[in-house]
Amino acid sequence: MIQKFFIQTIVCTLFLLFAFSTTSNAQKVTITTSPQSARIYVNGVKMGAGSLVVTIPSNQCVTVEVREDGFLSEERTYCKKRGVTPPPKNEYIQLDTDESYTSSVQSEFANIDITLDVKKDRNKAEAWKTIVATILGKFDVLEMNDEKSGYLRTNWIGVTYKRNTLRMRVIVKQTGDDPLQYKMKFITEISNRSGTPFTADEQFMPFGRVLKKYDGFLDEMQTKLKN
Repeated sequence: MIQKFFIQTIVCTLFLLFAFSTTSNAQKVTITTSPQSARIYVNGVKMGAGSLVVTIPSNQCVTVEVREDGFLSEERTYCKKRGVTPPPKNEYIQLDTDESYTSSVQSEFANIDITLDVKKDRNKAEAWKTIVATILGKFDVLEMNDEKSGYLRTNWIGVTYKRNTLRMRVIVKQTGDDPLQYKMKFITEISNRSGTPFTADEQFMPFGRVLKKYDGFLDEMQTKLKN
């Protein structure tokens, strides 16, 4: 019994000594960000914004990521290990502007079906002609154009940025004959990587913004169909 207690005491003592040694040998890095509102994540957990002192335990590595809407995120890995370059005492992380944000605007109409009402005395052929002409004013290629079924889909068009690829297309479908009515969906998606092929569906996700050149496109379409 005494021997068991003695062994347990030694184990606890060694553990405490190891923990103290690890803590005492830890290194601290003071992170400062620009913009000051940028969020700081340590090993995936949000720990602060603008400024944070990060502790790197002995024989371990810590990953720090700085994020802010409208900016490109930055990631740093700091290690306190033998043979690895020691972390700096201070690290200033300035985020670059995300061009996919500066070239676009927030839109409540992105990726949802919007009803298009047609003037009562306008027939389907006239309405369809207006829809096609308006869309071709912004999109060069129609992937599908079926007046009989009232369905239209543009090709994907997009822009590649430093770390993002943005793609867009418009889908129009007839939803009623009396009264004549259509729904239009402005699909806008982003891949969070540069150079993504526009056809790589699995690499894109919805993006609640539209390029500035398409801002007001829905209002233009609705006005032309009603007048």
